[in-house]
Amino acid sequence: MKISINGETKSIDKMLSIKEMLDKFDYSKNLGAVALNATFVPIKDYETTMIKDKDSIDILSPVQGG
Repeated sequence: MKISINGETKSIDKMLSIKEMLDKFDYSKNLGAVALNATFVPIKDYETTMIKDKDSIDILSPVQGG
């Protein structure tokens, strides 16, 4: 299956939860927010929200400024 993460095409062998995908591609550090197909996903739903073929995931990292 092919998915898009921040505009980059990635391959996965099976459906994954958002949490599994974050761990698999090492995005768990410095995580701000995740959107699946342009819809924000609450952190509490990361383990139950499944990623399917051709889904688009945007991972936002927190930015500090001043």
